[in-house]
Amino acid sequence: MANAGDSDGAWLHRLRNHYAIQNVTAMRPSLPFWVIHWRDDGSLDWMELGAPSRELKPFHFEIHFGREERRDQHYLEALAEATDAGGPTIRELSGWWDLFCPIRLEGAPRMFLHAGQFLRRQPSWDFLAARWRELTGQEPAGANPDFVRFTKMALSLPVLEDEAVEALQEFARLYADTLGGSDEGSIHDRVDELNDGVLNRLWPIDDWVQLALSGEKFQLTPWNLEGGLTPWMKEGMGISRLPTVAMALMPVDPPTSSLDPTQLLIRNAELQRAVITFVRGFKETAATTLEDYGVSLITSTRRGRSKARARVELRERAQQLQDFVRERFALRCVVGIGSASPPGSRLDGSLREAVLALHMCVQLERDVLFHDEHEGSERFAYTALHRSGRALVDAFVEENPNATKLAADRYVRLVLVYAKERVEIVRGQLLAMLFQILDAIQRRHPINDAARDEFAAQLVRELESAHALSHIIEAFKAALGRLSFVSSRVLEGPKLMRIEVILHHLRSNYAEQLRLPDVAKKAGMSVPAFSRAFKQATGASFLAYLREVRVEHAKRLLMTTPLIAEEIAHACGFQSQHHLIRSFKKVTGETPGAFRESMRRRSDDS
Repeated sequence: MANAGDSDGAWLHRLRNHYAIQNVTAMRPSLPFWVIHWRDDGSLDWMELGAPSRELKPFHFEIHFGREERRDQHYLEALAEATDAGGPTIRELSGWWDLFCPIRLEGAPRMFLHAGQFLRRQPSWDFLAARWRELTGQEPAGANPDFVRFTKMALSLPVLEDEAVEALQEFARLYADTLGGSDEGSIHDRVDELNDGVLNRLWPIDDWVQLALSGEKFQLTPWNLEGGLTPWMKEGMGISRLPTVAMALMPVDPPTSSLDPTQLLIRNAELQRAVITFVRGFKETAATTLEDYGVSLITSTRRGRSKARARVELRERAQQLQDFVRERFALRCVVGIGSASPPGSRLDGSLREAVLALHMCVQLERDVLFHDEHEGSERFAYTALHRSGRALVDAFVEENPNATKLAADRYVRLVLVYAKERVEIVRGQLLAMLFQILDAIQRRHPINDAARDEFAAQLVRELESAHALSHIIEAFKAALGRLSFVSSRVLEGPKLMRIEVILHHLRSNYAEQLRLPDVAKKAGMSVPAFSRAFKQATGASFLAYLREVRVEHAKRLLMTTPLIAEEIAHACGFQSQHHLIRSFKKVTGETPGAFRESMRRRSDDS
């Protein structure tokens, strides 16, 4: 009986060891583990531990582009190094890292535990561009779908800081000992310490957050699956009570942003990682990524608080997030907040509401919005969307700016509800509306087909190329502004549209050298004719209008960046720092330095 008891105890130890290891590996599938058999002939046999993954890794691209020989040599050298070290070894190839650890087996073949690939720092555009050139010999371009997939692959890899790598190496040694049948006894306590003390802090588990937000009705939330919020969930997510509400955060780039879609992906991934790490310091809040552009959060307010006080607490939490993003990335961000649910409920509905409110923030020019604060929370009927579209066209025809803005806000709200935030449906609805408005304007002010087609192509270009919903909404608002300008002027149609195209050119290229003769030529007019038409359309001379555009952008940089006056002058198209100061004072009545100081005092007071 004693022997049987000893056997049962050893079996239980092995089971608990295996369970502790699974708690690390199964919850972090972005870093797969393998066993490698290094044969005497130098070949390698690979056996994946855990569920097979179809996620792309660096080696997939290396094989495709004929660079697998370098990686094969890398593996052989790393295995030899791990053998000599007698323990875990990490090794880098072209910026991608792998971990190797020998499995100690008496008189058995050479076996190793492998984990990879991972990164040691957040990938930047420069890093990925260099890796792409090295891999393919091509220049990186956002229009290249292969480079976009390569970028998305890199952004999906775990980023492990030094302390996390050290913990991973110790974990790999314990894992390898278990695979080798070591008789050293129980390792589960030490694995749990590494998981709870280091990995959960530096490499948090977002799988539970995603389960809480999942729209799959047959999928249990983590706490329903376990019968409550377990100690390891509390540690893994950083919460101690059941969440009741979802929030969503998204950065909003200025219309003048020069980042292409791939650069935005990289910037957004860095922002997502930073916000998720920052949220670990919040009480009762956990976060995960929101597609490739934002962050989803689950949270709760203090028990016993009134609905009004709970909303204040959530708004304060949102403002903390916004302050962090502004200080870290010099970016404005918006936050949407869904409806509260009873503790332990599914939060997918609250997240849908939060995401809708998030995108309505852009349209309504709000920083924080609760779902029930806008009309998009109403029950959707397609007839309402049709009526709101007709009201928007009528407002344009009547040339009523206030009615136009209200009608546009309502139309976008209903489009977002109708489309359920699906990008292409939103884009299609808004494009169709722009052409309806343009047709209505043309019926009142006939325009020849060539001028109309040229103007229409420029009008919708940004909306057609935008990727994120926020950028689509911004492009739609900008297009409405251009249509409003055309609709409310009495100039001859084709000439007016040429002036409007020039205004758009000035607003988009203010940082360049813009000479009056060159701009007049672009408009297809002589300098005198262009100057008269420009003054009639805008009420200002060409130089005065351009000065105001540049000063507005200088004001934005003064408020949101630490750039000095000389750098701002260069970024905004002024010839020198003195030119900036003189122009700024002429437009605003104060110097750039005085303006920045007044904005800083106003921010401190608030």
